[in-house]
Amino acid sequence: MKFDEFQSGPPLSIMAALGPRFRGALEAATSYAGFRKAIVDLNDNQDRGCFIDAARRYGGVCSAGERELLKGICLLCDFAQVADEISAGEAYVNMTRCGGDFRRAFAACILHAGY
Repeated sequence: MKFDEFQSGPPLSIMAALGPRFRGALEAATSYAGFRKAIVDLNDNQDRGCFIDAARRYGGVCSAGERELLKGICLLCDFAQVADEISAGEAYVNMTRCGGDFRRAFAACILHAGY
């Protein structure tokens, strides 16, 4: 999935649910790496722990498909431990709970995680 598809697809609603500054980070990014850098900067330098807190909060109330994509976004942005936490230690067990564009976006997160 090209970044512009990712940026305008399901991840946009996930980031909006996390908060306006996270949606803004996605909208302003021009690449997967740029998106990751923006989220890490927000979490580490602007408001310590804000992404982690938002992901934990949303992970407890979102749908199963949204949770899978949120876990992918966490992995992409170097917060794999949060993905594991919001899924009770089984971050990569239930990947099939999302489909269609959510699954494509999740796969893009894995492919572009940079590990």
